[in-house]
This record gives sequence, C-alpha cells and structure tokens, in this order.
Amino acid sequence: MSPTDNPWRIPEELSGKHIFVTGASGFMGKVLLEKLLRSCPEVGCIYLLMRPKRGVSVAERLRDILNTPLFEPLLSEHPEAASKLRVVSGDCSELRLGLSAEDEDVLARNVSYVFHVAATVRFDDPLHDAIIINIRSTREVVELSKKMSKLKVLEYVSTTYAFTNESILEERHYEAHLDWRTVIGLAEKEDAHTLLSVTKKLLGFQPNAYTFTKALAENVINDARFDIPVIVFRPAVVVSSLEEPFPGWIDNLNGPFGMWAGAFKGILRCAFANEDVALSYTPVDWAIKGMIACAVARAINPQAVRRFDPQRLAVVNMSLDLVRYTYRTQHQWFVRKLELAVHPIRYPSIFMTRCFPYFWLTTMFTHVPYGVALDMLLQYAGQKPR
Repeated sequence: MSPTDNPWRIPEELSGKHIFVTGASGFMGKVLLEKLLRSCPEVGCIYLLMRPKRGVSVAERLRDILNTPLFEPLLSEHPEAASKLRVVSGDCSELRLGLSAEDEDVLARNVSYVFHVAATVRFDDPLHDAIIINIRSTREVVELSKKMSKLKVLEYVSTTYAFTNESILEERHYEAHLDWRTVIGLAEKEDAHTLLSVTKKLLGFQPNAYTFTKALAENVINDARFDIPVIVFRPAVVVSSLEEPFPGWIDNLNGPFGMWAGAFKGILRCAFANEDVALSYTPVDWAIKGMIACAVARAINPQAVRRFDPQRLAVVNMSLDLVRYTYRTQHQWFVRKLELAVHPIRYPSIFMTRCFPYFWLTTMFTHVPYGVALDMLLQYAGQKPR
C-alpha cells in the first residue's frame, strides 16, 4: 500500500482514543509514551500500569520518567502534554495485574488500544519470575482486554529471538514446545527452588528463560485471537535511537552495550563469544514507530498488515538487516574509538574466545583478582562492594 493510497492517518485515528500501556517505565515504554505524546497530541488519555518501588510512589516514578532527557524536547515546547498521562497502580507479577476494582472498571470502559510492553528481559532471571512476569501477565492483560467494550487492538511486543530453533523466522505463529497453561500452573504451585532444579529440562532447545517465556507468551496471544483483535510485534535486539527524539538515546546496558561499556571502562577484558556472529538490531525509534503503525493498521485496516489472515495470528517482524555487523567488526571499531573511554579504571582492552577453558582461566586471572581488590577498596572507603 503506497502512502497516497493510505485511507487513514495515525494521529487522526488515535485522536480522542484512550490507550493502556504496560512496561511504561522500561526502555521501549518510555519511547512509546514520548512518541505518542509528540506525534499524536490529540490522543485522549494514556494509562500507565506502574507499581510503587522501593518506597517511591507511582506519581514520583512518573515524575522521574518525565525528567529524563528523552522528554526534554517535547515538554520544553508542550509542557501540557504530560497531562495526558494517568498512572494506574498495579503490578504485572500479580493476578488481575494488581489493579483495584475502580481502575479496572475505568480501563474496561474507556480503553481502545493496549500495548503490552512489560517484560523481564534478563537472561539469567529465575525461571519462576520469568514465567510470572512474561507469561502470566500476558494472560492477565488478555483477560482485562476482553472486558474492554471499546477495544480495537491488543498489541503484544515479543522478540525475533523467541523461537531460536528456527533458522528463518517467518511472520507467522509458532507453537512452543510446552503448553503455557501447564507452565503457569507449575510456577504457581511449585516453589522457585524446585523450578530452578528442572529449568534446563523445561527450557528444551531454548537458551534461557527470556526466549522460553516470550515464545509461550506469544502462544497466549494466539489463543486469544478469536476473542479479541490481537497482533504480535517482534523487534530484534532493540538499541539506541537513530533519529527521534534525538540520535543515540538509550538508558540501559542491554544488548551489545553492556559488553562494550564494560570494555571501555576497563572492567571487561575477556568475553566468551563467537566473533563471526552478527545479531539483528532495531533502533528503538524505528521499533516504536513500527509498533504504533502496526497496532493502528490491525485495528482499522487489517489488510495493511502483511499476510493478514482472519483465521491466523497477525505477526510482524522488524529488524534493521540492511547492514549487519559481526562482533569482529564491532571489536575493530572499539580499537579505533578508545578516545570514547571516559574515566576508565584501567586501560581498555578486550578479546573474544570460543574456548571456554581459556575464557574461564582468563576470567580467574584478569577479572576476579581485580574485582576482589576493588571491592576491598570500596569496603575500606565505607561503600558497598560491586
């Protein structure tokens, strides 16, 4: 469909609509809020599911989000934009999302668009936590969405790495190797220690709890496709912004950034990795624009979603694969950009190896002693060891 044939425009469609967002305090969630407020100024209201954290109220957490550099360009010109945001206290790890009956009723009566972005993205999270947050919360979002009288679409944000056994990931539904209901039942009945002991068996071909639970969450969405309008959006490894609201914005060390930040600081010297691997990346601003466009397309013009079939789950993959850089190429850039190292604790240097014994020995001799020494200094200075 060409732009001239486009019968709808996103700002007009979202004008006056109420939107519910989970994961608004996360990396992608923040960019989603900024983009909606900036590009769809007539949006009705954006409800944010948020929980109090470490004694900080949800209102204070929202203020902290709005005070990040991400929102400065928007709020400097349109400070009233923040009035579109309303926090509803809840928790993705609880049944019914921890919502009060009053808030649930407000959402059920008003919301037209749901963006389920919340997830734990740590690869080393205990399986119990990953199941509750990534799978059961998706079921709870689906159940809440079924009560929404004005619902036009529920969009679930997954990942292109949800089914790691597929050499080519097509834009279609895949069945996970376990049933999501059974897995949720295990997490609810068994303690975390028991689940830890059977984690490897449950994961099967999946490399970690993150990919395992994201695949099962997609199955939750697939089973709801005849009850409510749904779509799965799969970005690749989401990295810093390319253009909007300004280039290079990021607020985490996920993806490749953790490794290179550690190397530039002089902390990380050796990585167990294959230098010839090239991951797929998606700039966060591209991912968010794709998310919004796909949600609106699924809501009002399903045929705009590639290969849409009313009987099948609508799925969209998004990856910047025009140029894919291997870790070897990234390492060459690292060597040429050492001037970017800000206050390193030792001279920046890193190498990669596929030999695990060599990696283990190098870690024992270059990382552990240095870390122990630094922790002792921190303790001596009255600070918390890191």
